[in-house]
Amino acid sequence: MKKITLLISFLLSIGIFKTQAQFDNEKLSFGLGVGAFMYSQNINTINIHLRANYLIDEKAAFVVGFNYHLPFEVESSETAIAFNYATNPLTIKVPTIDHYSVLNISGAYNYTFVHENEDPFSLHGIIGGGYTYKSATQTIANYNKNLYGIEPIINSVSGVVFDLGIGANFNYDRINVFAETKLGLPLVSFSNQTSLYTNLNPVVMHVSLNVGARFNIFE
Repeated sequence: MKKITLLISFLLSIGIFKTQAQFDNEKLSFGLGVGAFMYSQNINTINIHLRANYLIDEKAAFVVGFNYHLPFEVESSETAIAFNYATNPLTIKVPTIDHYSVLNISGAYNYTFVHENEDPFSLHGIIGGGYTYKSATQTIANYNKNLYGIEPIINSVSGVVFDLGIGANFNYDRINVFAETKLGLPLVSFSNQTSLYTNLNPVVMHVSLNVGARFNIFE
């Protein structure tokens, strides 16, 4: 994991260094789009995507992106544990609804391997990383609180993700239409969990898709 983190930092630092060394407004564009994040078979979210795209040269680009996930809900259950060992049963399942809000900030180095950045059509590979933050609230069904109790749950988690992907770009002069898909691999996760929940890894592997358009406003 350390080697992957160092590789991401190295590639992004190259992009930032080149960008600062020869900054040109005409190579900067801003984009807007929509997408989807697939966290599991049952958890798929829709997101609004914003980005800033800078062309480093004919083949490479540095991209900073922001994804805001539309709030979503997941039906689940929690285990309530009896206060007294004489209670039968000792545990019961209580239905819950988890309400999630997620955002993601990412940086990526894009390298075009089919044609060049300013050609009418091109394909590019993506390597980078991102920071994901997820907050959650929970609605719990009624249960006998005199006999049972539910342990505290996580209400906010965050993590660093390593991204690998591929994308296509259609150049219409000052407007570029893009479509990208990425695989996000978790590197580090943080949470405000209690010691009873130390086995949880809240930021999981996922697949994302973004489609949109970016505009060269300085040409």
